[in-house]
Amino acid sequence: MKTDSHAPDDLIVLTRAVPELALLIDDERPKYRHVANRIANADVPAELIEYIRGRYYVRRSNLPAFAQALGLRLKHRSAA
Repeated sequence: MKTDSHAPDDLIVLTRAVPELALLIDDERPKYRHVANRIANADVPAELIEYIRGRYYVRRSNLPAFAQALGLRLKHRSAA
């Protein structure tokens, strides 16, 4: 079953997205404030961020692209 990338549970608030990045990256987990500043300075493509009622959100399905936009190294997945 393919998940819908626009499903409500795919959208996560930035404060929860930052810890989830730790599962995808080799680098140390970035600080929330650093990530929020990068977004505010337009260092992250706007299509990866949603701003709703004063809060930043990221789609869980976009987390790898979001991590790369922040300059973080993704973990290599081994082929099974």
